[in-house]
Amino acid sequence: MSRATKAELERRIGEAASMLAQGNGATVVTAHVAETYALSRRQARRITASAYELLIQDLEETDVSRPMMVAQLIANLQSGIQKGLLHNQASAVAACSKQLIQLCGLAADSKYNNRARRQC
Repeated sequence: MSRATKAELERRIGEAASMLAQGNGATVVTAHVAETYALSRRQARRITASAYELLIQDLEETDVSRPMMVAQLIANLQSGIQKGLLHNQASAVAACSKQLIQLCGLAADSKYNNRARRQC
């Protein structure tokens, strides 16, 4: 099998980065790359690692501020809740809701629930 050209490798890394940015895990992306391009798992992991590096580089270059990132995360979690509701996936709704509550600092104070109770 012939080696991929530099342009083909960049296209594969770009596709993997896009999948990562959409929320797919590294294992899913690696499996997709390996299957799509008939590569070994080791080669696919290298492409996935390069995709992560590309995402990091993009974030550093765009100088994304913390409030902008939090706003994006909130929008993504709200989208996840909506999709979970549409597809009747209660566990997805609960997971996204839990993360949204924690991100926004709306969780109940756990110290309150752990206080000593009087014995009668």
